[in-house]
Amino acid sequence: MNELDFGPRRASEFRHRAFWTVFSARHPVEAARRARHGPWFWQRALPDLSLVITMYVAPERSLVGVFFGRNEKLGASDVDRRLKPHQAAIEQRLQLRDDQRFSPGSLGSVWRVNCFAEDNWPAMADWLVTEATRFEHAVAAVLGANARA
Repeated sequence: MNELDFGPRRASEFRHRAFWTVFSARHPVEAARRARHGPWFWQRALPDLSLVITMYVAPERSLVGVFFGRNEKLGASDVDRRLKPHQAAIEQRLQLRDDQRFSPGSLGSVWRVNCFAEDNWPAMADWLVTEATRFEHAVAAVLGANARA
């Protein structure tokens, strides 16, 4: 059975708890760095930079993605404004292709993948962690290991 047999699927049909269980099992170190999570996202804390990296699943859009999110508890507020002066340098380090961008000018990365295919979940989890690590390294290199944007 595939999407073509029954038409597009709704996000409410996605087994998000099961996906994040796979994610946690494959990347247990992420639990210690977790700032916040919900059905559709997981935030990795970067406390030295007052930032979080949000990893998310958007099953109805067939994509997973990573971006610098907001978490006021950790001081990750006004993130777009804080990172805007550094965006070109961060993007240069990330070397994102146009097909990896969610929207023009955004500082985030997406992978278009069938999120409902549970066979894809291990690769999706690995991609999210790998991409979040790339974003972490890029922002740390540009802002400095202990600098606050």
